[in-house]
Amino acid sequence: MLSGDPSTPVHVPKPSPRSLFAARLKQARALRGIESQRALGVLMGLDKKLASSRVNRYENETSGIDLDGLGRLAETLGVPMAYLVAEDEVIAEVVQWLSEMSPEDRLQARNHLFKQGSKAR
Repeated sequence: MLSGDPSTPVHVPKPSPRSLFAARLKQARALRGIESQRALGVLMGLDKKLASSRVNRYENETSGIDLDGLGRLAETLGVPMAYLVAEDEVIAEVVQWLSEMSPEDRLQARNHLFKQGSKAR
């Protein structure tokens, strides 16, 4: 049984960049219907013998990824690189949403957001 005052705030540490990346990678792989780590690795162009273990190390936070690898991974998953390193779900969704827009629509969305932001100040 837990004891203590339930109104006492609990400090939850901010997730590390590596854990955010791992979670976003798993999410993107699932959303794209890529069922295995091996399949994703092979789609990225990795050797079949290395594909599963490499992606597994990314998803289990035991290995980081360089920018070239991040670019290949994002391209394979059909998401912007920024999606894979977004600090929270809202930012990830907005990055993905913007990436799917035409350049003109992105510019209009940016201008609208900036206009709204200046009104709030």
